[in-house]
Amino acid sequence: MEEKNNTLTEKIREREEKEKLAKRKVLKGIFIIVLIFLLIDQITKFVFINKDISIIPGVLKFHTVQNRGGAFGVGQNSTFSFIVANIIVLGIIIKFINMQANQIDKKTGFALAMVLAGGFSNLIDRLFKGYVVDFIDVSDLINFPNFNVADILIVLGWILLALFFAMYANKVRMGKIKKEKDDNGGEV
Repeated sequence: MEEKNNTLTEKIREREEKEKLAKRKVLKGIFIIVLIFLLIDQITKFVFINKDISIIPGVLKFHTVQNRGGAFGVGQNSTFSFIVANIIVLGIIIKFINMQANQIDKKTGFALAMVLAGGFSNLIDRLFKGYVVDFIDVSDLINFPNFNVADILIVLGWILLALFFAMYANKVRMGKIKKEKDDNGGEV
């Protein structure tokens, strides 16, 4: 009996160790992606700061502005509030990733990494400059505020997360319909 308990205990430890390794792998992957995207954003901000370069005349130019507000310039000169909000949102995402690492697939991890990288990069700007460096300008084409790579990452990351959630919800719904159909002999 004692030998059976030892074997069960060993299996539990092995399973826990495998889960820890899998979690570390997910966290490491997300960290690497965040670091790469963060560096890309910070480098592009450094390269294009105080530049005025027309890339595609009438469509795209690089023109630096100091964004002391949020998206679309909302809340100008509210740097402290944005820093606090940014830290809270990033903290929630990190907590979620840490708690759910074993359930996060590569696509979701990538999307979460995009949001984190953009959030951290803009936070770095706010902390060290007092504003976010926005340099991508499409205002000649459409009336739209300047933005940066971090903003693109954040928006695309949230869009991907919403898309993945919708796909998952649809998969669950279709599974329930199939189960009902099977339980009712082919009729729903």
